[in-house]
Amino acid sequence: MYEKIMVPLDGSSAAEMALPYAEQISAKFGAETLLVSVVEPAGTEKDSLYEHYLKTITEETKDCFERLEHKGETKIQSKILPGKPAHEILRFADENNVNLIVMASRGHSGPGPWLLGNIAAKVLRATSRPVMLIKKGSTRRDLEQRKLFRKILVPLDGSEAGEKAIPQAEALARAFDGEMILLQVYDLLKPPIAGEAYMAMSPAVLQKEEEQRKASAMDYLVKAEEALKRKGLHTSKVVLMGSAADKILDYAEANGIDLIAMSTHGRSGIGRWVFGSVTDKVLHAGDTPVLAVSAIQQKQGALS
Repeated sequence: MYEKIMVPLDGSSAAEMALPYAEQISAKFGAETLLVSVVEPAGTEKDSLYEHYLKTITEETKDCFERLEHKGETKIQSKILPGKPAHEILRFADENNVNLIVMASRGHSGPGPWLLGNIAAKVLRATSRPVMLIKKGSTRRDLEQRKLFRKILVPLDGSEAGEKAIPQAEALARAFDGEMILLQVYDLLKPPIAGEAYMAMSPAVLQKEEEQRKASAMDYLVKAEEALKRKGLHTSKVVLMGSAADKILDYAEANGIDLIAMSTHGRSGIGRWVFGSVTDKVLHAGDTPVLAVSAIQQKQGALS
């Protein structure tokens, strides 16, 4: 599943939040770790500063691999790229056939709430490669002392596009001996007809409609779970009612979820990715890492 894992770094401790995750995934899959910094403008004294910085980070990563049980030979490559950060990150990922981009939700922009930084947002919207967004820092030692992905939450909406994250979540669950939790959220009943006719519907009819929605969601998850169980994976399923994004975030926080793996949905008329409102909110809110997987293939690196 993963042969090359890329970590964009900007020299800040905030951006380095992504390193422990990338290191452990690389160790489990025997993947090459690609440490990348972008210098803008190129050809300045920043080049030597970043060279020294990446050399230090590379040595720290090597030390980490010595502590981890890893598959095969560990490979680490560091690279300074001249140009605009988002564009160069996308170009490098495409040219090197990167299987996973692991990056922090913010970098050197300074203190503030955990929101998507401009670079992370552009990369998420323009790439068709899986992106793991890390929102909250943990030390290498803390993450090494526990299973990295004990619980992986996989929100599904019943669509084929929504299932695109399942293979990624499955690979991580198998590698880290984790549990996949399949979740579907159905909304409160939306009026099928407007105005007084809807208001006149009896409580019994409304309740029956809600029960049918819940049963349909559970039937879908049962089938999805059966397919995973046949592969020997540890799974469970949950159906909730309410606002999808809020329920996903609340469930993740209340149940100690280590990763939310979900697909992106659709794209605009100009060919850039736009997230469905649910995925977009989950990416922006909460502290749980999110693995965003493209639901629709597009031309690689389509960022203007």
